[in-house]
Amino acid sequence: FHAASMRLRSTSYRELWESSEAHGGSFRLYFKTPTYLAVSGSGYHYLFPDHERIFPNLLRIWNQFSDDERFAVEELDEYKEWLHEKMGVSQHSIATRIAHMREKKATGFTGWATYEMKARDKWSRVTVTLARYAEYSNIGGNRTGGFGVTKYRSGRDEKPELDSA
Repeated sequence: FHAASMRLRSTSYRELWESSEAHGGSFRLYFKTPTYLAVSGSGYHYLFPDHERIFPNLLRIWNQFSDDERFAVEELDEYKEWLHEKMGVSQHSIATRIAHMREKKATGFTGWATYEMKARDKWSRVTVTLARYAEYSNIGGNRTGGFGVTKYRSGRDEKPELDSA
């Protein structure tokens, strides 16, 4: 095995924040590798890309590593309320997959989900920033082990999917 060349892309937290200023009302996340969300006190994983679970966790990760804008605990509560009232999954194509990790296995989902936001305000900008940040941080459990690899596409880049039924 010989690597002839390599390209790395680098984006600062400030660049992510500034590039999310002009956002639309929807975006799509592609879940490229199995993704699962933890359920406290349970041996099972949550296997749907629920915005009310994904984005508060991304905000916590952002706060942990960002060298720029950070959010207070009170703002996290406000953001969770906003997610519940102003955002939803409008389309998805999700399948579950089993991934083997040495002697253990984990079930995760792959596919895509389209998210719509009713408001274009501070929190919609935060949400788009976090969706783009997910390309760097991954989403869900075992992020550092290659799970939850995610790709962001703005709603302007996507064509609606037609139901084949």
